[in-house]
Amino acid sequence: MPEDKFTDLMLRTLDDHIEAKRAEGLSDTAILERINKIDFTEIFSKMAETVAINTVETLEKTMYERVLEERAQTAEFMARHEQIWGKGFVASEAMYIMVLETVDMYRQYVDDLPAETIEEKQYHLAALRQIHARACQQFLEITYLIKAGFADGAFARWRSMYELSVVADFLINNDESVALAFIESADSDDSWHNWAKAAPCFAGHKGNITFNDIQNKCDLSTDVWRKQYKLANKVVHASPQGTFNRLGAFVDTSVLQAGHSDYGVSLAAEHSAISLAVITASFLTILPYGDGTVHASTIGKWVDIVRKYYYEAEDRCFSEKNEMHATKIDGTVISTDLQTTI
Repeated sequence: MPEDKFTDLMLRTLDDHIEAKRAEGLSDTAILERINKIDFTEIFSKMAETVAINTVETLEKTMYERVLEERAQTAEFMARHEQIWGKGFVASEAMYIMVLETVDMYRQYVDDLPAETIEEKQYHLAALRQIHARACQQFLEITYLIKAGFADGAFARWRSMYELSVVADFLINNDESVALAFIESADSDDSWHNWAKAAPCFAGHKGNITFNDIQNKCDLSTDVWRKQYKLANKVVHASPQGTFNRLGAFVDTSVLQAGHSDYGVSLAAEHSAISLAVITASFLTILPYGDGTVHASTIGKWVDIVRKYYYEAEDRCFSEKNEMHATKIDGTVISTDLQTTI
């Protein structure tokens, strides 16, 4: 029989009650009549509440001991995880620093430009500055998630970075009025992308504009990227594909896995590096800036460094699993050879 401690407690309590009544001289018939009058539902609820209160008190007294033990196990995982992916983590963090330093130099350059030069692109600058800052934060969030062994969470976060890259590309390829509409929409409660109606390509568009509408107008959105975005949607939402075929889970689905995993992190690491490079390039090219062109190219090439370290680690430690894991979700290939377009 499976173990059910609370039900066993209820049955033992009832047995003790019956034995006590027998000891008092009551017949089994009399005892049964009394038992039939008892509201067991109410007793069950009260006992469950009492046991729950006592359990909480006990757990509160022992929570530090239990959590410290769990933290020790997590630290052990993190050390092993670092051994596998350490060079990749360093490459990602180096890219983050590189991008921040580049953007700070760009800010200083822009601040020294004549006011009339900045005025011509003021809304593009304002919009892309915020988009880029948000992308940097999301890239760092993804880096921390993969360092902690949460591949699915990291890839779900990349979904937002991809959307930012598409919006940035759309803004760059339209005039200031579209960038202004994007900025002004920040103070509205519009959950659509109707700010994009300011663009000539949506002139006369009826109904609300979706992200997919904007995506269809961007050269950045290739078939390969659309497949990756579709995959990320499955990871984000409560889809059966994303539930049963998680990126961080091993092939053996008989083992229910929760928590940290040292598997599957390279996809989010690679994709987020590409998206950050693309968004950074969009930002740096708003105004003529020779150093910006060099920096954008450098950051784009650094993506290859990021890709190299993660996939070298993956091939070294998980090559056999990768062969079985190549088409995880809805037949979408997750081992890709995506190019960085700068």
